[in-house]
Amino acid sequence: MHYQLYYWPMIQGRGEYVRLALEDAGASYTDVARGKGGTGA
Repeated sequence: MHYQLYYWPMIQGRGEYVRLALEDAGASYTDVARGKGGTGA
C-alpha cells in the first residue's frame, strides 16, 4: 500500500511521527504539499 502525507508548508512538523513510523515499517509514501485554499501543490 502506498500512503500520501498531506501537509501545509506553514505548519511545522509535517507529521514527522507518522513519517518515521512509515519508514520504520518499510511502507512507501509521498509528501503532498497543500497550498492556499487547500489545493495540492
